[in-house]
Amino acid sequence: MTNLMFVLVWFGHLTSANAKRNFMKPVLGAFVLVLIVGNSWTEQAIAQLRQKPPQKIQPQQQVIIPPNESADQLLERGNAFVRLGNLEGAVVIFRAAIRKNPELTAAHYNLGLAQAQAGKLKDAIYSFQRATRLDPKFAIAFSNLGAAQLQSGDASQAVPNLKRAVSLDPKLGVAYYNLGLALKEKKDINGAIANLNKSLQLSPQSPETLYNLGLLTQTKGDIPKATAYYAKALQLNPEYPEAHYNLGAALLLQGDTESAISQLRNALQFRKDYAEAFYTLGVAQTRIGQKQEAIQSFIQAQAYFNQQKNTQWAQQSDRQIQKLRSS
Repeated sequence: MTNLMFVLVWFGHLTSANAKRNFMKPVLGAFVLVLIVGNSWTEQAIAQLRQKPPQKIQPQQQVIIPPNESADQLLERGNAFVRLGNLEGAVVIFRAAIRKNPELTAAHYNLGLAQAQAGKLKDAIYSFQRATRLDPKFAIAFSNLGAAQLQSGDASQAVPNLKRAVSLDPKLGVAYYNLGLALKEKKDINGAIANLNKSLQLSPQSPETLYNLGLLTQTKGDIPKATAYYAKALQLNPEYPEAHYNLGAALLLQGDTESAISQLRNALQFRKDYAEAFYTLGVAQTRIGQKQEAIQSFIQAQAYFNQQKNTQWAQQSDRQIQKLRSS
């Protein structure tokens, strides 16, 4: 699935009155962090960009829950665990806060966010649902609920929650982005493009949005326009291997083989095990008569496809190798 964006927003005490929304590009999704830290969380948030992978608590570590702390104090303690990258410890603390006060929306929301970051999507969905039931106007919670549902493969459930998020907060660009991806999964290409364009208007410096607009535009057959989107994405993030790859593939389709090879090599510079890029590079090298180089590219592609257990494309790579060797 294409990269998702979660709103990584953790809420708590003594925060600025204005929420700042930052975006990060993870493997499968992006989170904008705003920490809920207190009772007035609906108007108070701090955003922080998280780029490191989550750190799981070690088995020998124990999370000590002070028995005399209130639910709000436990919420703050859980947020401190998040800042340290200890998501599993944060989950324990947020659950303790909920036991103290089952109506504490912030604790349910933060619990869901920690679970989502830890890859526990089913648990995250439940926690976000609890948060939205407690506060039916909590736009960010609806956005993250939809993102978690989409990442778990349920686009049909995601769409109404993402639509609810943008109706509650028309300036929540990440919700438009995820709604675009959800509609893409449902084969509504025009709807997907329309929502990604809304997201781009709100966050014009988002390479992921430009990249996905390129994919959707290419799906509609407009390869030159898709090429322009990929190029713009790379202006914002020159180390975006998927954008390099798809730009290379689009250039190859347009007959610009030399430029295609350059972009495919760029993709491989930033992602060493990119099987599709090796395969397409082999195709491009074959086109300009670089037989030995093409064989090596197909060999690399075959090896990485085998690692992925992608038998179909491993066999296709082998056919290309045998065809070149026999020619």
